[in-house]
Amino acid sequence: MLDLAPRQEETREKVSPVIVRFCLNEIKEHFDENLRYIREQFPMADELSENGKLEEAKNIWSAQIVFLESAFDFYLHELTKFALSEMFMGNWEKTEKYNNLSVKMSIVDKALNAREDSAWFLEFVDEFYREITLVSYQSVKDQMNLLGLNLQEIADAVYYERDSAVKTKYKLEKCLKELYHRRNIIAHQSGRRHSDAQREEITKDMVERDINDIEKIVGKIQDLAKQK
Repeated sequence: MLDLAPRQEETREKVSPVIVRFCLNEIKEHFDENLRYIREQFPMADELSENGKLEEAKNIWSAQIVFLESAFDFYLHELTKFALSEMFMGNWEKTEKYNNLSVKMSIVDKALNAREDSAWFLEFVDEFYREITLVSYQSVKDQMNLLGLNLQEIADAVYYERDSAVKTKYKLEKCLKELYHRRNIIAHQSGRRHSDAQREEITKDMVERDINDIEKIVGKIQDLAKQK
């Protein structure tokens, strides 16, 4: 009789992925590439809209909003890993929020055993922020404080208008809050309002404006980071 041994499961050693810290130029290249993919969807939506399939076009515009927030979020995560590592290595001035980061004892043990190897810190930052969304206005404000980047300079660069009575920081806040709200309705509510189940309005102009604003915001953040 053939004696079959029990099947062994989960026998392969789990290999932890290597956490990569990209340079500023590479981080921006990733963002630019993601933005290019998003913009490449416009011709398809245009064709649908011109052929009377407006709802189908709106689905593409809605997807573009979700991908835009995702691209912005990923940019901020990569920038955070880079910037905190620069502070850790003494290349950037350490901020108050950096000095108050909470570290688990398991991470402290790993740091003590690592001696001169600083890979543990990159792993800590990646794990700490992995599940955190950074694109709400308050989150962006907090991250800029953490990284030592001036939010007012970002707002001025993107939204300054001569003789405007509206403060640039308010315009920045309005943009990020509205975009975050729009993304959440699309991602979590199929683009419909809880109150009456009606679909929120979305147009090509709205999407183009949001893309252009986020591109300018990231551009100024990138400039400030390079000046550090």
